[in-house]
Amino acid sequence: MKHETHNTKQKKKLLHDSCFMIHEQGFTLVEAVVATAVFAFVIVSVLGVYMSTIQLDRKSRAQRAVSQNARFILEFLAKEVRNGTINYASYAGGVVSGTSTLYLQNQSNIIEQLSLNGTNLVLTKNGSSTNLNSGSVKVTNLKFYIQPVGNPYTVAKTYNEQPHVTVILGLTSNYGAGALNTAALQLQDTFSTRSYPTRQ
Repeated sequence: MKHETHNTKQKKKLLHDSCFMIHEQGFTLVEAVVATAVFAFVIVSVLGVYMSTIQLDRKSRAQRAVSQNARFILEFLAKEVRNGTINYASYAGGVVSGTSTLYLQNQSNIIEQLSLNGTNLVLTKNGSSTNLNSGSVKVTNLKFYIQPVGNPYTVAKTYNEQPHVTVILGLTSNYGAGALNTAALQLQDTFSTRSYPTRQ
């Protein structure tokens, strides 16, 4: 009788221990779903921050490229116009209206042509051409307004005014088609030559 009672106690203890072990073996379905949801939320948040950082970097690179190109082009034009003269003889009839081509004669008496070729601002002189904008930027708009419209250096003195050029320039970055990856800039500036027509 005692032996049976001892066996019964051992069986109950084994049954209790096995039930306890069954409960401790793994997660319930609810716990697994909650853990997966929390993990997914954290991953989505991290990816969102990462994507925002990438887009911000692309936008800042595009803006930097456009502003650097704009500064270089305008500084180059200012130097060439101020140190040279407008070559009116290169225009039909010697009269200039709004044009997308600028002809200058530099201090070495070399004719320089600045014009739009596709999406590039091209400097041509001595038979060779150079793009003034980098490959990461497209020129979308280029116009030169020259005053006076005729040569002020002639003997007739028909146009007795200091020559100056107003430049309208549009630049767009070339980093991608999306609005978040591009930057555009519209500029206007005026440069005068240092060569004054005589008043006599």
